[in-house]
Amino acid sequence: MRSISRVSLAAAASAALIASLALPASAADTTATVQVAAGSLGISAPASTALTALTPGGSASANLTGVNVTDSRAGTADWTANVSLTNFTGTTPTNIIPATAATYTPATAGKTGTVTVVPTTQADLSTAKTVQSATAVVGNNTATWDAVLSVTAPSDALADTYTAVLTHSVL
Repeated sequence: MRSISRVSLAAAASAALIASLALPASAADTTATVQVAAGSLGISAPASTALTALTPGGSASANLTGVNVTDSRAGTADWTANVSLTNFTGTTPTNIIPATAATYTPATAGKTGTVTVVPTTQADLSTAKTVQSATAVVGNNTATWDAVLSVTAPSDALADTYTAVLTHSVL
């Protein structure tokens, strides 16, 4: 009889284990979603810079440190950073050094994220010119570079203090 009791006990334990592994009588699934929000594309640059002094027919330059593009769009779209320059106008408004006499030379950008960034030196800044091109973009990224802005004064330039506006933009 003892052997029957053990067999009965083992069968009862097996049945209880199988019952505990059975699916519930009712189940409900919930689909969970999350949206990754796209951010923006922006650029920052130094607020001002002073070029070295020059003489008529001479050249002057200034270092621009820390130009930065931040791409928080969380996508795969390429971007380009551009610069343009107004004419240098003296305190006497008829004294002008044209933007066509300027050159922008960017260094290779330090970057974060997945992106390939290639610099391009540009002359004649009277219209917007591409100075950094970003390709192979995947997700958020940044690029930071230094640049040199240089200008050559016409040989007939008059003594004056000249001012221009350098505009950095990103598309």
